Amino acid sequence: MVIYLLESKQERAFEILQEAARKLAYLPDKLAELSYQQPEEALRLLRNWGEGKQPVNSLFEEVTDLLNSKRRQD
Repeated sequence: MVIYLLESKQERAFEILQEAARKLAYLPDKLAELSYQQPEEALRLLRNWGEGKQPVNSLFEEVTDLLNSKRRQD
């Protein structure tokens, strides 16, 4: 039972790392897309990322939300 719990935790940790890696890989593309629509917001988020003020997960979600809100307006 203990081994099963450890394996389960390792699998979950791996899934979390995979998701973080995916977000990190796509963040530059999403920021570039946002820069054409809302350059000030894109610059603010890029600065937050570069200065370590905001974690990748939070940045990714905010960029995605901004892009989605723009798409809903169009």
